[in-house]
Amino acid sequence: MSAAVKRLLVVGNGMGAVRFLEKLVEFGAESFQVTVLSEEDLPGYNRIQLSSLLAGNCSLSDIQLQSLSWYQSNNITLLMGAEYKAVSIDRNNKQVTTKVGDCFDYDELVLATGSVPNRIPVSGADLDNVIAFRTLDDVKVMQSIASGQGAVVIGGGLLGLECAAGLAAQGLHVTVIDTMPYPMPRQLDARAGELLKQAMEQKGVAFRCGAQLESYLGHNGTVSHVQLKSGERLSTELVVVTAGVRPDISLAVEAGLDSGRGICVNDRMQTSDPSITALGECVQLGEQLFGLVAPVYSQAEIAAKRLTARSGERFVSEPVPARLKVAGVEVFSCGRHSTDEEAGDEEIILDAGRLGVYRKLIVNNGCLQGVLLFGDTASGSWYQTLLEEQQNITAIRQQLIFGQEYMDSMTASIVDRAA
Repeated sequence: MSAAVKRLLVVGNGMGAVRFLEKLVEFGAESFQVTVLSEEDLPGYNRIQLSSLLAGNCSLSDIQLQSLSWYQSNNITLLMGAEYKAVSIDRNNKQVTTKVGDCFDYDELVLATGSVPNRIPVSGADLDNVIAFRTLDDVKVMQSIASGQGAVVIGGGLLGLECAAGLAAQGLHVTVIDTMPYPMPRQLDARAGELLKQAMEQKGVAFRCGAQLESYLGHNGTVSHVQLKSGERLSTELVVVTAGVRPDISLAVEAGLDSGRGICVNDRMQTSDPSITALGECVQLGEQLFGLVAPVYSQAEIAAKRLTARSGERFVSEPVPARLKVAGVEVFSCGRHSTDEEAGDEEIILDAGRLGVYRKLIVNNGCLQGVLLFGDTASGSWYQTLLEEQQNITAIRQQLIFGQEYMDSMTASIVDRAA
């Protein structure tokens, strides 16, 4: 091998890893011999679209990030399958060992190991058909369940609700169980949560909010019931646990890299070992973890630029609004949530719940601090700009809740009258 060509080894082939490879190719990968180790047996895909795949709204090819031919045409060696799961790093010899004992040398190593689902430690958690919702294999299990007793989803966050909607679209009777009093409490307030719950109930999804899970019960090794602490017992063929995720740091910890909740990195995505880069859901910068696509993609680009000596750009974490579509209902949330109330906060609310529209703005000291839009999110970006730039909205406070289109029409009317 030419001394000018470095061996670049990438562990993981999820969304962050694929974006890193795309940017590496864009910035100039000629100085690297690139090998990717992926324990899944297919090229990287868009995990965000797994719910759409489950519901039958798209195909596998629709969510594939890059084809095998793309890897080949860019001289990237992609090794796929369980046998390519990385199990150890020898930092002294710069070598990664896989599950079956194969060893891969590197000059630069990129860890994009992502996250792993949290499991709820209750009796019966190891029964068949008690699964997470993280991979294509999970979707295949869900699709194999015939309509009948139905399914139970543990967790009323975004992922849980998307999963429930997808299962309901298959014709299954679905029940969502959550300890919180209403769905999606990280993005919604109680009123919006109740409206979303009602919208999903109309699609055949039942809810047990404020409920505590006690155990899973089975028959012949397969889950058959979910037992709640209230005494209620739900019949089911499938349990999908969407109780959050945690960074997958096992490989890094075993190798002695600095780690906390995630793999510790600096703002150029370097770990405590100068020849090892990490990015995505597995990393921790300061006290912050990352679960959204936008910052992960930014990290991937910064890492690619550094490794190709393209720039010294540094990662800056910026607030990312939540723009979601759950069971056909659009939701937009940014800034401070009502649960983060501060002294001087005022709420401006428009509640047209019967029409499926709800808006809440949080204002403090003449500036917008929080936005929640349910059902009609057309003005989301406009509100976000007002919030990020901290524009004084005192002059339009009384009209602000009606959104950008209304404000534009008012301005146009004033201009017309003046003309």
